[in-house]
Amino acid sequence: MRPDPGTPLRVGGVSLVQLLLTLALLGVLATLALPGLQGVLDRTRVDTVRMQLLSAFATARSTAISRRHAVSVCASNDGRQCGLDWSTGWLIYHDRRHQHQPATPDDVLHYQPGQRGRGIHATATSGRPTLRYDANGRSLGSNLTIALCVRGERRGDVIVNNTGRARSLMYRSSEPCP
Repeated sequence: MRPDPGTPLRVGGVSLVQLLLTLALLGVLATLALPGLQGVLDRTRVDTVRMQLLSAFATARSTAISRRHAVSVCASNDGRQCGLDWSTGWLIYHDRRHQHQPATPDDVLHYQPGQRGRGIHATATSGRPTLRYDANGRSLGSNLTIALCVRGERRGDVIVNNTGRARSLMYRSSEPCP
């Protein structure tokens, strides 16, 4: 059937008022959901740093064994010198002289930038600034524990024992950050 020529045609669509009301409602819902999403983002960022540290420690240990000389890993925010906060990044370097810094720029094997400005802090709790693997893959000295913290809460640890084996753990409840 054809529409009657005297009847006005109705065109489907959305008015400007309907569009603005929908956008306002979406904005309110996003604002309510943001705190819940922040916790998910924090856990994801801590997990990322944790897994990257485990990978870096495994790489350094494997390099020390395969090349048959000492290799160290330390926190670094610039890729040239060692620092204290593992969340800003770390570097893997040849440690021929048993120092807590790379002797020359050529000794640096790898630099991994970290999670700057994301509220994450990762510090060694034992005051051990450098993890050193001997040619046999062992990490002599005290165990290294790196505490992973977000917004003042400890969310996990990366632990390296004397045999050089690295493991990690995550906290389900809120723990104070050291």
